[in-house]
Amino acid sequence: MPARRETAFSKTPQKAGWLSPTNPSDNAAALIRGMIFSGALGPGDWLPPGRELAAHFGISVLTLRVALKSLESTGYIATSRGHQGGSRVTDIEALTRCWLDWWRDKASEVDDMWAFREIIETKTAAFAATRRTQPELDAIEAAVRSSSEDDYASMLRSNDAFHDALASAAHSDRLAKAMVATRQELFLPAGLLLRKRRAAELLEAHTQVFEAVRERDPERAAERMSSHLAWTRTVVGTVLEEARAAANSHR
Repeated sequence: MPARRETAFSKTPQKAGWLSPTNPSDNAAALIRGMIFSGALGPGDWLPPGRELAAHFGISVLTLRVALKSLESTGYIATSRGHQGGSRVTDIEALTRCWLDWWRDKASEVDDMWAFREIIETKTAAFAATRRTQPELDAIEAAVRSSSEDDYASMLRSNDAFHDALASAAHSDRLAKAMVATRQELFLPAGLLLRKRRAAELLEAHTQVFEAVRERDPERAAERMSSHLAWTRTVVGTVLEEARAAANSHR
């Protein structure tokens, strides 16, 4: 059985009651799915035990089970029974299928999502350039330097750390929350990303944003971030076209 590693849940303070009461099971499922897409949870990562996870979300164990069942039925997690059982994120192949299914379901909303993401992330980069402290700049640089390995886990977590460090440096809670939400919706799994761009190229894109933030140049920081997002959108479109072509060829 794969070893359990520390995940985002073990690093995040408990926030009981932070989910909307309207449909807490759907909200919990959406949050976990977003953490998988954003890289906070990677392939093979174990979720915390049920009672601990339910307390983290401020929901009942029964409500959590409904959320996990939904994620399991759609292929995001696998659950094993027994004394050493639990739920863990599925492998990269299964997650890629999940990602493609998600994009098909959201096809009519994609343009709006991209427009909103560009507004949020370019403004975040601009604010970071004017508001960052030296320790926050150091954190951004450390995140940039961590993206030097061509492997799935490194790409996901360094990308996640880079954007989180920028959000912290921007000193805007509203922007930070909006950025997390948009990145959870519009994320290209690193397994597909590595087919299109090596880690060195991602490092260069992040470095350009970092340098603008270091020089306290908000306009250049926003422009570099916009270029980075434009490339990401192009890659997403290419991958989707390839996936559609592959699906049609098997009909």
